[in-house]
Amino acid sequence: MIQGPAGKVALETSLPPELRDFSRVWTADTTKKVLTHVALQDPDRYPDVANDLLQLGRIGASHSGAYPFSLNELVPSPILQEYRQDVEKLVKTYLSKKSGMDTQDSEFGMKLYELTNKYYDKVVKDLESRDNPVYKVVAAKIRGNPMILKRFFLSEGTYGDTWGRPIPYPIYNNFAVGMSPSEYWASAYGSKQGIVTTKLAPGDAGYIYKQMAQLAHKLMVIKNKGKEVGRFRGMPVKLTGGSDDEDNIGAILAVPVAGFQAGTVITPAVLEKLRSKKIDEIVVKSPIAGGPPEGLYAESVGVRGGDFPQPGALVGLEAAQALGERISQSSVGKKHQGAVVGGISSATETIQRLLNPPKNYPGGAAHATVDGKVTNITKAPAGGYYVYVGSQAHYVPFGAEVKVKIGNTVEAGDVLSSGLPNPSLIIQYKGIGEGRRYFTDLFTETLRSFGFSVHRRNVEIISRGLINFVQFNKSYGKYLPGDLVPYNMLEHYWKPRSGSEEKRIDSAAGMYLEEPVLHYTIGTRITPSVLNTLKRHKIDKVLVHSEPPPFSARTVRAVDVVLNDPDWLVKLFGSYQKRSLQEAAAYGGLSQKYINLSFVPALAEGKEFGKKWPQEVLPQ
Repeated sequence: MIQGPAGKVALETSLPPELRDFSRVWTADTTKKVLTHVALQDPDRYPDVANDLLQLGRIGASHSGAYPFSLNELVPSPILQEYRQDVEKLVKTYLSKKSGMDTQDSEFGMKLYELTNKYYDKVVKDLESRDNPVYKVVAAKIRGNPMILKRFFLSEGTYGDTWGRPIPYPIYNNFAVGMSPSEYWASAYGSKQGIVTTKLAPGDAGYIYKQMAQLAHKLMVIKNKGKEVGRFRGMPVKLTGGSDDEDNIGAILAVPVAGFQAGTVITPAVLEKLRSKKIDEIVVKSPIAGGPPEGLYAESVGVRGGDFPQPGALVGLEAAQALGERISQSSVGKKHQGAVVGGISSATETIQRLLNPPKNYPGGAAHATVDGKVTNITKAPAGGYYVYVGSQAHYVPFGAEVKVKIGNTVEAGDVLSSGLPNPSLIIQYKGIGEGRRYFTDLFTETLRSFGFSVHRRNVEIISRGLINFVQFNKSYGKYLPGDLVPYNMLEHYWKPRSGSEEKRIDSAAGMYLEEPVLHYTIGTRITPSVLNTLKRHKIDKVLVHSEPPPFSARTVRAVDVVLNDPDWLVKLFGSYQKRSLQEAAAYGGLSQKYINLSFVPALAEGKEFGKKWPQEVLPQ
């Protein structure tokens, strides 16, 4: 006989027998895991399972009538009083050093933000120990978010004004106990801004989708598998044991591991076996590692919707649409914004900075520009710090937290402080391949931190379309200094330079790859972190050169990617259409409809779209 709460029993028995687990705690992540499993393993049953869960949810909502907690569950924790006392001490300490509180000075807001986060962790542990229903609803991701717990059981610490600067007025109360008029007044700025943001969010999110669609629209599946340049092409991914591991379901193993051969499709069963064998990192096929000169192989994209995408599938547009919809839907639902370190930053503004890194990167993290050890950390006269790597000083702006210590070893491009990392600096110092991997992780983590539910493998496709240019700095073959060339095209036609040699990896330190390996691309410098990654995956030899290549990785902003296409009609898919048209007329621009993976030229003609295109652009 099955025993347990009626709702729990009804929920589990509505699932296929092989998916039932009466001992688990059901959360939003559980729903995602179950539905993903069904979609991949038995797609024909997916509609029935999803509908059964939906109907059960409706019945439960109808009979419960409300959330399962009362006003008694909102009684403030004793921790709130401790928090107030520490805030009062912080105010006195601050006032003893300053003549007043200035909104332009973010030091107080930063300190209060840190203190609030410290006490938030205590409140969460207290609510968990008391089995608080409000906490359970938020923790299960059924409704609300961590900010709700702050607003009802602790405090938001400080609010931001309409310019995103922390208001130097401490918030002692929360919505459950009631706020003072001045506290409520301080909150009004963010509330009004939230209303405006809600109205503008669809437009901002739509513009982000447009940029992603432009840069990824040529990423079509051209064949199931094909020639790969280099060795063991794939992207290393960590297995954390958490929900992030589910992003690997459907991917293809690129390197054998724990008895599984290269080419194995990662299913929930395979993932579970890898976890049971304590495997913490695997290498999977990915759009960011290898592939054809243009387009993608199906095996790099992985299983989507229960099967590999067929040749002709526009997976680039599908990925852009999936991410764009998440951003748009989530942005509309956000009517308030919480304080963040360094000020208030909207999701769309942050995403834009990642896709289109500005030359001036306000609020960005400091990056090392050289390899070496951190030899000193000193306060800067104008505020902030100087972090010395060897004898090279790196400025960490006021308000940012130094993330390294004296004696730490860092590499060029590594992050030295808090703040949003700059993708262009990662690409500049670490190369195309590592830049793509870093961007994939950073973009995924950033979107999730704003509450967006995104799939990492969609971000990999966007990363492949965005980070794909190198610029020659000297003449080489048919290329002249300043020529901007798509990396994947160059990779297939690159011939190792004279003087290249195959070396064991321990003797290749400091040299440059002449042949790609894993996700690392031609020209990547063999640093200690690269060596460690190669060793972890039992790669013992690489083809290298002692001199850097005649080109360097170049960051091209998302809005400019399509403008670097040689086909003048494709350029019209982007911005600055008048300029593109004038340049095509002046320089005799060409367009080739049926050898181009872009749908734009064929669609412009119209007559043969869907007949000659994409059929004639696919390999026969």
